[in-house]
Amino acid sequence: MVGEMTPKRRHLTALQGGKTDRPSVIVLSNFVLELMDATGVDWPACQVEPEALAKLQAGRYEVCGLDSLLCHNDLVSETSTIGGEDIIDIGKKDRQPSVTKHVWAGKDPDDCSIPDDALDRGRNPLLQQTLDILSSNYGDTVSITKMITGPMTVAGHLWGVEPLLEMSKTNPDKFIQSIDLVTDLLIDIARDAIDNHGADSVYMPDPTASGDLLSPAAFDQYLNPIYRRFTRAIKDVPSYLHICGDTTGFLMYAPYSGFDAFSYESPGCYTIDAKRALGDRMALIGSLETVRVIMLGSPELIEKEALQDLRDGADILCPACGTPPYTPLENIKALVDAAKPKEKKKKKKRPKKEIVAEFMPEDAKLRELTEVVMDGDSATSEKLTVSLLDEGYKPLDIVENALLPGAIAVAKLYDGGYVFVPEILLSSGAMQAGIKHCKDAMGDVAKKGKILMHVADGDVHEIGKNIVATILEAKGYEVADLGKSVPVDKVIEGIKKEKPDVVSGTSLMTSTRNAFPKISEQMKKEGIELPFVVAGGSVDTTFAETMEFAIYADGPEVGDEIIKAAKGGKGWKEIRKDVHSSY
Repeated sequence: MVGEMTPKRRHLTALQGGKTDRPSVIVLSNFVLELMDATGVDWPACQVEPEALAKLQAGRYEVCGLDSLLCHNDLVSETSTIGGEDIIDIGKKDRQPSVTKHVWAGKDPDDCSIPDDALDRGRNPLLQQTLDILSSNYGDTVSITKMITGPMTVAGHLWGVEPLLEMSKTNPDKFIQSIDLVTDLLIDIARDAIDNHGADSVYMPDPTASGDLLSPAAFDQYLNPIYRRFTRAIKDVPSYLHICGDTTGFLMYAPYSGFDAFSYESPGCYTIDAKRALGDRMALIGSLETVRVIMLGSPELIEKEALQDLRDGADILCPACGTPPYTPLENIKALVDAAKPKEKKKKKKRPKKEIVAEFMPEDAKLRELTEVVMDGDSATSEKLTVSLLDEGYKPLDIVENALLPGAIAVAKLYDGGYVFVPEILLSSGAMQAGIKHCKDAMGDVAKKGKILMHVADGDVHEIGKNIVATILEAKGYEVADLGKSVPVDKVIEGIKKEKPDVVSGTSLMTSTRNAFPKISEQMKKEGIELPFVVAGGSVDTTFAETMEFAIYADGPEVGDEIIKAAKGGKGWKEIRKDVHSSY
């Protein structure tokens, strides 16, 4: 168990794929109107004055609780070190700065050079002062990240994006020369920030390197060697790369860029796809859609999407791209809250005698049978059951008042840590030994309801499911059992075929529980509104509440309650509220 970390340690550790106390949370841009109000700064001061810019950036941590502070938000400052501030449109209160002139348009890269005093030109001194303020005030606690616009984007500002893209096809050598020249400047800026101004990490957004503009082959052939040169020059600090658009085709090449982490933009690229392609070779930063979720969504949607990203493999939670200016601050805070561990109510451990006493029938002969079931003695259970039937005991009374209580009592003792799986299996066998005689004596009895059961795709642990299925059958329910490691589409097919009152799935391994949200989504698409019971060691109420239809059950008696409620006309929302509030 990792102890509580400072935001700085958490973020730097997460960037390098290490274990953290909780997921790190950042935003790529915080040029947000509500944050300006909250920090008491205004435009244009927050773009041109180091104190105001630092105050706005500090709001990432002070107001929102994020783990990293950036020196600025714009993509043009690096270009200003060559073209000066005259070529920069400072923007508006709700619009970022932009470049108004391509100062090297039409020029051969042989005729272009980086000024010797580039670090003292344009907006760079402003950013140096901002970093000084942030590192002095927060450097021990919060990660201080130097943002550096990527070489493809800076080259696009200098020569023009279209000419640059054409050059990549008509004259690849000149294209490489152009971005190589720009990279010299970016390395100087990065090293200065690290060596002299307190930066402990580097973030490189390179939107012009988008998968919508470059082919995967071009990315690997042209940009990866440039990125590697850059990352080798700053290898003493962790770094991450962000590329806009559909980067799915880039995923196989991204680890060879040299960056520690990769930020990708959804819906162009989803976390689950990035995780499948990258595995643990790069930390994943992402990726909540900026407009639909971050700006227009509710805090509840933010939490749902964030938890899904974490389940899919994200290491650091972050909007998919720059945060829109009109984003509500409560949504950024909701992103941070989603990463915090949820406190679970600790159940008071009940004494063993109290648990046993709860399930003991008053009738002495029934009590003897219950004790035998708890002991897991199948032969004696069968003998006593036959004897009770011969004496005139009703088979249903024997099941409900002796056999079932014995098995459920052992399940409760297991929850309390008094017995283990072998005891559960033996008691279940003893219960079944008696039930088979009671079933024969009862003949055909109308079923009280129907449940469709399965174990999640990829999970083969079905002991718990089988025990609960046996208990529910003994209670008079029809059980349609799909078995273990059942694919999502097979579950949906089973629902349509069996027409159950309730669906259930169990998952022991955390890596397999991701099947449940997919089942929930597919149920919604198919118009299937049934309670979906989720159980097993990898799930809990918090997990269940991230998806529709899902209700967490911590024992067979809860499944009984849910089926009864569903048969009684209650919807899944009402049932979930009742069940989860009882824990």
